Amino acid sequence: MIDTRLRRYVQKAFDLLARPLIAWGLSPTQITLAAAALGLLGCAFTLGGSLAFRLAALGIGALSALLDILDGTVARATGRSSPLGAFLDLILDRIVEASFILAFSLAFPNARWPGMVFLALVIVNFSAFLLAGSLFPNTGKKSLHYEGGLVERSETFILFGLMLLIPTAAPWLLWIFNILMAGTAVLRFVRIVRYARSEGLDGRPAKEADHDLS
Repeated sequence: MIDTRLRRYVQKAFDLLARPLIAWGLSPTQITLAAAALGLLGCAFTLGGSLAFRLAALGIGALSALLDILDGTVARATGRSSPLGAFLDLILDRIVEASFILAFSLAFPNARWPGMVFLALVIVNFSAFLLAGSLFPNTGKKSLHYEGGLVERSETFILFGLMLLIPTAAPWLLWIFNILMAGTAVLRFVRIVRYARSEGLDGRPAKEADHDLS
């Protein structure tokens, strides 16, 4: 929700931060890979469990999150946006998320069960996201249609940060986030079904489908 509704208000700041990366000749793919590498390094620090390790993981994760934002900004500013780059970014983001949950669950076993549910819901939401991206026309500035939800990438970073700062609250934080993720999945699938019916993609004529939705 933050990415969809608030990003435009702070995009100018990201445009400024992207300028040095462009001046250094870094490609969007290089920035994406650097963001993923830092994210995985932060996951490794999470395994330490102690406050010092968790604060290190938080700092490294924040830098990873910033680069994860700037790769798309650089791609659009340099005219190097591509569906392949977008998919690489999406896949690496899911790898980092899964790695963090696994690392955190190893360091703090009380978060194991909600963490497993989190991973299952990531699979469901990612599938719905990709399906929406392949069906809906892309009217935005990104390389593929971005289907928003109750929780998105920014909310996930906030969740991970809170888990690192308050590990005893992690199970409850995860359960609340899981509920929101489940709601996001339901909303995305409802939109997909409605769109498919309106376009006659469910095997019926579009006019008949439109009549059903009225």
